[in-house]
Amino acid sequence: MSGSNPLWQDILQFSRQKTRIAVGFILLGILGLILPIIPGILLLSIGVFLIKPECYESFKKWFEK
Repeated sequence: MSGSNPLWQDILQFSRQKTRIAVGFILLGILGLILPIIPGILLLSIGVFLIKPECYESFKKWFEK
């Protein structure tokens, strides 16, 4: 590819940003396991679902049973 593709760059930037947000949720979730004020399990699950969306689908199927 000779030219830069702005759409591809936007996709890569979004992917990196999503990963940073997910890591932030995971770190807050770990902190929430220590501090009772922060909901740790919820934040950990949000972080995992952002990193691996297929985990959300299996959780959703399990929850519907």
